Parts: sequence; structure tokens; C-alpha cells
Amino acid sequence: DSWFNRIMKAMVLAAGLGERMWPLTEDRAKPSLPLLNRPIIAHTLEHLARHGVQEAVINLHHQPESIRGIVGDGRKLGLKVHYSEEPIILGTGGGLKKAEPLLRGSGSFFMVNSDSLSDCDLTAALKKHRECGAVATMVLTPLDPKAGYSAVEMDGRDRIVRIAGKPPGAPAPQDGRYFFSGIHVLEPEILDAIPSGKCDINRDVYPPLLASGKVIKGYVHAGFWKELGNPRLYLEGALAVLKGAKDPSLVVLRGSEGVYLDRVSLPGDVSIEPPVLVGRGTTIGSGGALQGGVVLGRQTVIGKGCSLRSTLVWDGARVGDGACLSECIVTSGVFVPPGVSLTGKIFLRADGRQTKRQRLERLGQCWTLNL
Repeated sequence: DSWFNRIMKAMVLAAGLGERMWPLTEDRAKPSLPLLNRPIIAHTLEHLARHGVQEAVINLHHQPESIRGIVGDGRKLGLKVHYSEEPIILGTGGGLKKAEPLLRGSGSFFMVNSDSLSDCDLTAALKKHRECGAVATMVLTPLDPKAGYSAVEMDGRDRIVRIAGKPPGAPAPQDGRYFFSGIHVLEPEILDAIPSGKCDINRDVYPPLLASGKVIKGYVHAGFWKELGNPRLYLEGALAVLKGAKDPSLVVLRGSEGVYLDRVSLPGDVSIEPPVLVGRGTTIGSGGALQGGVVLGRQTVIGKGCSLRSTLVWDGARVGDGACLSECIVTSGVFVPPGVSLTGKIFLRADGRQTKRQRLERLGQCWTLNL
């Protein structure tokens, strides 16, 4: 049975609690957060579909309906989606093992994190994986010593020798040390090496396989990659995707260099410093400024004389006249009062049980970003 005739599948990891992303994940799963006015998980699934994936399994735990409601059966995103519910979070290895019945029979398959974005050529990674006969291939990115991530060490034959120091041995030279991007290419036999219950594939599965002589390869992706693990990284990642024009959906919205308009027009006296994305149905008052990377969701209202810099405004939010926001995230349903001047804040809609006075006093709940 040639692998050409098999259905290409992928496992998408989406069961995490989103604790590092709190408070944005208080009422939704992290992959459902908007990124350029579309859910993060939509970007992930469309990227997989563009590289030939026909079926995806998504594991769910925290606020599962926030993902089911967006993705449905997956057809609108170009592939068929199955769900694997985890009443208890099982980790990257355990979650994969639980989804085994949905992944068997496909030959090689992908497993990807849903809280990062990449323009990795998955087709090329799959081709290399199949050519070298590895049980697994990890897609790696250049290691940034300042990021504080554990290193994946690779020898001159692109063979992984250690992951976060396991199994023990002499460390690889600096040019053989990389960071793992969250993308795996796997053979079905990897499922036989995973115990039932909670476990992590990088910590509990790969090191014993390496120690036993199994071949795990590395594929280096030097292009775009961003983790979206906490509010600061989410803000920076969204603006990086916008600045790099990395999302194919931006092409049809391009009004001028770095300015993307979804069936809206801007007042002539609004100062624009690209990149800027303005969602459908949004209104912007006169005399304002959008600078340093701004994403405005659908049906948002931006008052007169507002200044927004490096800021995300979700669908349906309102910003009062003369407000100045820098490096902020304004979530759906929030009203930012007129004239405020704030930096590095998250605005959340206040709990509906509070009185109107309390809501006004709390500015719709205002949190400091996780810097």
C-alpha cells in the first residue's frame, strides 16, 4: 500500500488550560483567540490543509465549545476534523495516544501545537522525514539564547542526540543546538512507544527512544516562527504576522502598502503608520492616529482623536474619544472610556453581575500585560 494512496492526517494539540495566557483564556481556549480577526486555530488548520492534510484530530479540555463552535467539522477550513475529548489533560504524549484510533492507517502524520505560528514548508519536512526513515522528525528553529528555551541537540547528520539534556551525554556544539518549533512528523510506530495515561512526548517518549538507538531526525526551519504562549507574545506575534504579511488572507484586503481594509474606508485625516488591519463594519472618528501596528476587529468603534499604537482591538469593542492606548489588548464587548492614556494593559469586559458603577470604576477590568 503506497503512502501516496493514504489520507494525510494531523494531530492538533489544543487541550491546554491556557494558564500563561490568562486572563484572555478565562472564558475560551487559547487557540480560539483572534489573530488578524480570525481564530488562531483557523490559521493552523489552513496551513495544514495547504500542505495536503485531509483530516485533523483536535484534542480538547478547557472551554472545548470555544473551539468546536469555530471549527465545526473543518470543511470551511479545507479539511475534515475529529475531536478527542480529554476530561483529564493527558499531555502531548498521552493526548496523542488517546487519539490513536483516529490516526492509525494514515502512514506518516503531523502533530502540531496550536499556540504558535509558522510558515514552515511542511511538504519539504515530510519529504525529508520519509527519505531518512526516521520514526520521528522534529521541526527546529535557530536557538535564541535570550528566550530561555531548552535546547534540542543535533549532530552533523541531522540526527537528534538530546532533548533538554536527555539522555545524558556530551553536549553538542553551539551550532548543533536548536529550539523545537512544536511541529513533529511522526510514523505510526511512535504510538507503540507511548504509555497510556499522562506523559510528554519530548520528555518521556523521545529520550528513551534515542537511548535505544531509534532514529529521530531534525528539520531546520529558518523562516517565520512565533510562539503565542502569553499575552505579550500574543500581541507581538499578531503584529509580526501583520508586518510580515504572512497570512494569505491579507492579500485580498490590501489597500496600500501595509494597510489592509476589510470593506471599510478610513477618514482622510487619520494618521496611519503601517501595518494596520481594519475589520469589516468598523468606524473610526476623525483626527486620530493608528501607529506601529494596529489590528481593529469587526464592528469596532474608535472615537474621534484616538491614538492607538501597537494595539489589538477585538470585535465589537469601543474606544472613547481621545483615548491613547499603547501596547494594549482591548477584548470584545469592552468600552474604553474617553480620554484615558494607558500602556501595556489588557481590557476585559467586567462580570455581568457587577453594578454599572463598579464596571466603570474598573475600566472594564484592566490588567497589566505579562511582560
